[in-house]
Amino acid sequence: MKKLIIIGLVILLLVPFYIVQTKKRLYENEIEDFLTEEMSYGKEDIQSIEGKWHLAGLPKYWVNVIFSDEPNVVYIYFAHNKEQIGQYEYHSIDSTIFSKDKLKHYEPYE
Repeated sequence: MKKLIIIGLVILLLVPFYIVQTKKRLYENEIEDFLTEEMSYGKEDIQSIEGKWHLAGLPKYWVNVIFSDEPNVVYIYFAHNKEQIGQYEYHSIDSTIFSKDKLKHYEPYE
């Protein structure tokens, strides 16, 4: 009986973690597809794509994208559904201030 309770508690703790990780990967794939298929970027143009989650954030899920030719800028994308995919904002990795007209991949969602 004690083992069943422990196993049940472990499963209860692991299921939310699994759900969050699965959704992060789903959003990463959607953004990668959006960038390569809709925006015509090559896979070599993208240095990294990383899904993020925040319990109290809006949106709860977003994806950080770093392009190969701008390694100091993180572009933040959201993908709530197939019809609402776009760039949300950007920031620099090293706190450098960039003007929007100097950014190569700045295309905010409208």
